[in-house]
Amino acid sequence: MTLSAIVTVPTSLTAADFTAPIAGEPALVRAVRAVRRVAPVSVVVAEGLMGAAAECLAAHGLRDVPVHTAPGLPAEGDAILVHDVRYPLAPAELAARVAAALPDHDVVIPILTMTDSVKSVAAEGIVLGNVDRSELVTAQYPRGYSSAVLAGFAPDDLPALLSAGLNVGTVDGDPNAFAVDLAHDRELLEAIVSAG
Repeated sequence: MTLSAIVTVPTSLTAADFTAPIAGEPALVRAVRAVRRVAPVSVVVAEGLMGAAAECLAAHGLRDVPVHTAPGLPAEGDAILVHDVRYPLAPAELAARVAAALPDHDVVIPILTMTDSVKSVAAEGIVLGNVDRSELVTAQYPRGYSSAVLAGFAPDDLPALLSAGLNVGTVDGDPNAFAVDLAHDRELLEAIVSAG
């Protein structure tokens, strides 16, 4: 199986969101390094952000990482790891777990069991009660896909993937592989990285 990786930068982000340092390394650099150990990686951004992404990568010794414009995922190989820059603390070990499970599945998603209290709320804002968490998980990135699946589905469209009868596997997620708002959660990320 040949494997490649893509780091996506959602069009809703600004250059400052993914290039500003988080304890010395921007979110884009952290995301690229998390998957680069497992597979050759490229970055996909909106056209107006290509320059900022390329400059950021070059400034951190990653000049060789190609930057492409969205839409489209320019990956090569039988399988593709897709990482999202909004999960900047996802470790390389998580990417390795996803990659190891890919030969046996069409899609591989890292998950964590739900630990937060989940409530059911009526339209008026009235709390109706607790939701049973025993069957709830949080889905994380990076995720793995066969090339054929990725050609036919958006990588973040889990409902479509799950309803298509595909062989979807899961691997243990990581407590640090959570989604963040890069514009507002920088202090939280700095504290987590500093705490080690």
